[in-house]
Amino acid sequence: MTFLLWILMGLQAPAGPAARAPEPDPFAAVRAQWAKDLHDKKIEDSLAQFAPDADFISDGGRTHGMAALRQLFTTITATMDSDLTFHSQRAEVSGDLAYDSGAYEETLTMRATGKTQKMRGDYLTVYRRMKAPNGNSLWLIVEQVWTGAEPSQ
Repeated sequence: MTFLLWILMGLQAPAGPAARAPEPDPFAAVRAQWAKDLHDKKIEDSLAQFAPDADFISDGGRTHGMAALRQLFTTITATMDSDLTFHSQRAEVSGDLAYDSGAYEETLTMRATGKTQKMRGDYLTVYRRMKAPNGNSLWLIVEQVWTGAEPSQ
């Protein structure tokens, strides 16, 4: 009987690879901080997450470089209040480049009128690992793309 049991066990399909736990999102804290800085109107803190040659691309066109980004964020924060939430769907790192892709929801409140507008769309953020002045490496945004934001229902 023991011999038959050994034969039956030997005929069973080998167990598949163990299920891997999902890898932690390497950019969750960066996204959350960027949204908070925008909400709190901390323009310089928001800009600190961008590389000097970064681009911000939306339906309004391409904004390139730190001076243009500063002007864009200054205009945005003077005109409206933002409550922004990101929903990452995929993030991947390869060497010194990485990307984060997903959807966002944003409630904009016009400062002049108090009128709100709920927006949603998709985003893609490309990061480059760079050396900080202190020698540590950090991820900086080199491209941030937002799709046409449609008012949510």
